[in-house]
Amino acid sequence: MRFKRLLSSVVMASAMLSASVYAADGADNAAIANVLAKYRLNVESVEKLPLEGMYEVVTNGGVVYTNKDGSYFIYGQLFHTTETESINMTEITQAKRNKKLFDASGVEKELIVYPAKDEKYVVNVFTDTTCGYCMKLHREMQQYNDLGITVRYLAFPRSGERSPNIGEMSAIWCADDKANAMNLAKAREFDKDSQECTDLVRRHMALGTSMGVTGTPAIMLEDGTMLGGYVPADRLLETLEAKG
Repeated sequence: MRFKRLLSSVVMASAMLSASVYAADGADNAAIANVLAKYRLNVESVEKLPLEGMYEVVTNGGVVYTNKDGSYFIYGQLFHTTETESINMTEITQAKRNKKLFDASGVEKELIVYPAKDEKYVVNVFTDTTCGYCMKLHREMQQYNDLGITVRYLAFPRSGERSPNIGEMSAIWCADDKANAMNLAKAREFDKDSQECTDLVRRHMALGTSMGVTGTPAIMLEDGTMLGGYVPADRLLETLEAKG
């Protein structure tokens, strides 16, 4: 129940952030909201697309595209293709929403940071201490740092409230030396358990869930773009450089 309340508060915050762009010319916002509510999707914003009669609707469950009254809608990705490139419009909108949620969450001061000496980029990673690919990423931390990538961890036990390692992750975030505690945990050498920081862990979980995170590692770039799964350091650098 506590996790659901935290998740609800994150969703409410996102709705408040989007309130200024809720209305869109020509759209029946109430009708759209009523239709999507049947699918447990809460409308955060409605904006007109450069497509005749189509609207982009940001919800707590992702981006939806509808006609003016929601009687037709598409739940998928929208691409804009030109002669030189293909732009994922859905990814761009979702990234903006993620960044707003993260910036408003207040979690930045709670992250476990592995700083690059010559920092060029910062990524936020939802991580779990029982995830094989999370451990692989952590073993290669020096590679990321050497390429100028600072890595900052958020807690995201993969099985939610029933995760057997919530106490372990709570103990990591409550440790005096959090980075060392995480190092030990990723090496399976950490044997502490605590309930002291479970609210913090739940807060990170609620934030990740509101962003659509379903597994770990989930890498969030500075613009809010989410990369699902492990990405090698050199390929992550290429992605970051391509984004400028």
